[in-house]
Amino acid sequence: MSEEIQSEGDISATAVAVAHFRALETGRDDRLFSDPLAAHFVAASGLPIGSIGLSDVTASRVYQSVVARTKFLDDALREAAASGAVKQLVVLGAGLDTRARRLALPGVESAYELDLPHLFSFKRRALDSAPTKPIDAALPVIDVAADLLADDWGTHLVAAGFDATLPTAWVVEGVFIYFTTDQNAQIMKQLMQLSAPGSRLLAVHFGIGSLEEAQSKEMAARTEQGGYGFKSVVANPVDWLAEWGWETESVSIKDFAQTLGREVPYLEQPGHEVAWLIASRLP
Repeated sequence: MSEEIQSEGDISATAVAVAHFRALETGRDDRLFSDPLAAHFVAASGLPIGSIGLSDVTASRVYQSVVARTKFLDDALREAAASGAVKQLVVLGAGLDTRARRLALPGVESAYELDLPHLFSFKRRALDSAPTKPIDAALPVIDVAADLLADDWGTHLVAAGFDATLPTAWVVEGVFIYFTTDQNAQIMKQLMQLSAPGSRLLAVHFGIGSLEEAQSKEMAARTEQGGYGFKSVVANPVDWLAEWGWETESVSIKDFAQTLGREVPYLEQPGHEVAWLIASRLP
């Protein structure tokens, strides 16, 4: 199954498909995480994605990749919160992310989600229809409607109450791949201006193997046809983020999935990683 599905109304159907994968994982006895809100997004979308069952996707690279990256980012965020290292959470290009609502994050005092206005319109409607909160410790989430390619998204974030003097956990899950290298540098420049020492950057990016592996190239062609193609890769996240002052640990999605007992079905060679999971700290 392809992750590239046509958009409808206020929300990208691709985002709904990813939420459905999280909902399917949540229903497994051997689940690696729980996201009880994901199914509400699928239902609220009105799209027929919900008819896709677990048996249809367990061998899918997209499903297994979504599961692995969700687990990685969840664990890294919980670790940062438990250590007392961060006081704020910011999710850039938030989409249908639910981490502030479903993860216990002790010490984190405020949470912000930044995305385009139409996304929040859909998300609020879907969350209003959800019968209960996933956890009692769910953080109140402040919506920040802004464009990451604009020079003033940081200004909007600060105006919403964000404090640039406090260490922050930045989650950037499905963002960098859709922007060019120069656009990502623009995003990183603003992010750096807002990051106090001790901040964490938790992210996903494509590696150079995505330019070579057959299915990855096919997926890239489909996204290009849909008008939102993949725009960049990073050969080495450690070197890339060191240029911005971050200390980084990274692992390929395929290798991380194998540590979980899951298989992402594509071939990958060292130095030609298809996709990266990234956890960085600003000294």
